[in-house]
Amino acid sequence: MKVYLVGGAVRDALLGLPVKDKDFVVVGADFDTMKSLGFNQVGADFPVFLHPDTHFEYALARVERKNGLGYQGFSTDTKGISLVDDLLRRDLTINALAVEVVGLFDDKPKTGEVIDFYGGLTDLQNKTLRHISPAFSEDPLRILRTVRFLARYFAHGFKIADETIVLMQTMSNDGELSHLSRERLWAESVKAMENGTGHIYWQALKDLAILPHFLAELDACWQNDTVFKQAIDDLTLAKNCNIAVQFAILCSGYLGDDNLNKQLVAKIAHQLNTPKYPIQIANLLTEFDDIFNQKINATDVLNLIEKTKAHQGNTQTLNDVLTTIFIIHRGLITNQNKIAQMIHQAIKLYKSVSINDISPQLTGREIHMALSSVRQDKIKHLINEYFSYE
Repeated sequence: MKVYLVGGAVRDALLGLPVKDKDFVVVGADFDTMKSLGFNQVGADFPVFLHPDTHFEYALARVERKNGLGYQGFSTDTKGISLVDDLLRRDLTINALAVEVVGLFDDKPKTGEVIDFYGGLTDLQNKTLRHISPAFSEDPLRILRTVRFLARYFAHGFKIADETIVLMQTMSNDGELSHLSRERLWAESVKAMENGTGHIYWQALKDLAILPHFLAELDACWQNDTVFKQAIDDLTLAKNCNIAVQFAILCSGYLGDDNLNKQLVAKIAHQLNTPKYPIQIANLLTEFDDIFNQKINATDVLNLIEKTKAHQGNTQTLNDVLTTIFIIHRGLITNQNKIAQMIHQAIKLYKSVSINDISPQLTGREIHMALSSVRQDKIKHLINEYFSYE
């Protein structure tokens, strides 16, 4: 039995970057051996096991054969498979580097020598993302993974090899991305955005002509160069914001036309299987994006508080909407801190209004209307105090 540290841990260590997770390949073992040593199998048939102590992944050396469509259309074989065979099935040369370690329970390198069968060290030195073999085309998820790697290492000067770009475009043109589940499309995109590189990821998909085969509606919106540049600039400013804010900005190309922009949100959300909360922020942005561009209206502020449910004690939704509005309209809204303070003061005023502030003779819907009127008056006076409209 031989055990090798492989993939990202080797790559990032050679780049001088922090190593977060470690993945290992085990040659010369089988399912029963791994289980007998206390390793927990991931899935019923998949040859990957979790270490009983570190919970790192240890995979039996394997080859994969295409027998269906999409990300899961593969069968695996682990019998008599060498490290050379195992690394050949990987996507990029820089992800096919390995270092032999002492054993299953000691991951110190034996010699520290980097094993490189496919030119990964040269590509790492030249900062090139290159596919290992034509088998790259068997898994359409690798298109998005490669773009995500480009975004992740873009600041380090990495680029995609020309022949890999051609292969990715050919796969896209052949409709391979349509075989991926919507969950996988969302997961890959989220990884890029969570890493603070979403702006590079989305721009690369557009520049590489992959976006039409991935999100046709977004690509059509971004045919307007001004809209595209604005979106990338906004996403760059939002790179450290949460996914909901970034998603809302991604879907903001038709702001000013509520119906058209909500259609864009719905189409992108469906294609990506987007969770409810990012969709909510995108739709709230559509409705309230311009309420601070001119004279602030008490009715708009009241509606914003109620629709974000900020008066119920949780201001996360409100804060995310405000963050998104302030990024998109940063050139028009110069008093952002003052507006935020006013909004949060308005929430306190909203909550201070009670049934005692209206006539006891009112019933039914009249009560709600009267309470809203009192709240609106209080918020109007607050706005005037902050911004001297009167």
